[in-house]
Amino acid sequence: MRLRRTAVTALLTAGILVPAVSTAAVAFAKPPAPGASHATAKPKAGAKPKATPKPTKTTKAQKPVRFTASGTVTAVDAEAGTVTLLAKGGSKDVHKRTVTVTVPAQASIRVNGKKATVAVLAAGFKIEVTGRRTGTVYTVEVLRANGKKVTAKPSPSVTPSPSTSPTTEPGDEPTDEPTDEPTDEPSTEPTVEPSSDPSV
Repeated sequence: MRLRRTAVTALLTAGILVPAVSTAAVAFAKPPAPGASHATAKPKAGAKPKATPKPTKTTKAQKPVRFTASGTVTAVDAEAGTVTLLAKGGSKDVHKRTVTVTVPAQASIRVNGKKATVAVLAAGFKIEVTGRRTGTVYTVEVLRANGKKVTAKPSPSVTPSPSTSPTTEPGDEPTDEPTDEPTDEPSTEPTVEPSSDPSV
């Protein structure tokens, strides 16, 4: 009987001890949790080094999106081929905004119903454009504008007319013309002679 007790005790001890030891071995073999220092964990011989993180996804090229805009030209740069307009109507990405659009050479441009170039446009023209937007770049395909280019006319210069020079000495004779400056001394005599007519 004693032998049975010893055998049962040995088996129970082994049943408890073996899983505990194997759990400790597995826990020791796991990589450290994020944020834990690597100084305490030593890599085993023959273990693979940690893989480098995956590269971030590269952004795809944005697809062109159609846009329309109508409004008033605020600026033109013919050399750069750009037109800035205040859009009062059009697609929602340009509506009620000031937008600078690029007008390539192959774009269809009509000003007052005639073929034209960007150089013909000026601030104040009414404009309608249709094209494609890629990111924040607006490229025009069709441009229609109406307006009149205002050229600055030279304003006439005012030449002073000769005038009589004012006298510095007081004269004895009264003048018929009123003066702009008031006199320093009040007069005691009335300026209008009284009449017998009460309506005056």
